[in-house]
Amino acid sequence: MNNMNDFISHEVLKASWIHSTCGIVAIDVSGNVSSANPAFASCTDIEINTVIGMSEADFNHTLLNAQVLDFRRVELLVDGFRAIYQIRLDSGSISQISPTAKLSHVAELLREPLASIYGFTELLLTQNYDEDTRIGLTTALFEQVEVMSNLINEQLDVRKVNY
Repeated sequence: MNNMNDFISHEVLKASWIHSTCGIVAIDVSGNVSSANPAFASCTDIEINTVIGMSEADFNHTLLNAQVLDFRRVELLVDGFRAIYQIRLDSGSISQISPTAKLSHVAELLREPLASIYGFTELLLTQNYDEDTRIGLTTALFEQVEVMSNLINEQLDVRKVNY
């Protein structure tokens, strides 16, 4: 650390990580869960060691199936991390989680593959590519369609939504 302010910032972040009542999970630059704070297990009823090393996509599916009240993904590009999740659960609220809250998060998850699908489709329609590039873009497009399809099949199944 270069100076006293860096030391203080590090100590404040460390204290926030350890003592937060919200679960916090860090995603590394390779897209995997690298760490979770102590509150994560109590907010999700998921053991920390079960998510360490998990891909972010698998973590999202795991988190969607947990009975959490709210969680947010925050982009972060610092010290080998690319994102953090903040997870909140009010005590006694597990049975009160609305389908609307869960659907809201599913909609957020669907935006990423949808944006990719839109972008790859636009490139394929507006640019002239060699055969290898065209196949690569089409493959990426197909993979994003599969991601969306899996999310829809797993999370928006009418039989799973309790009203």
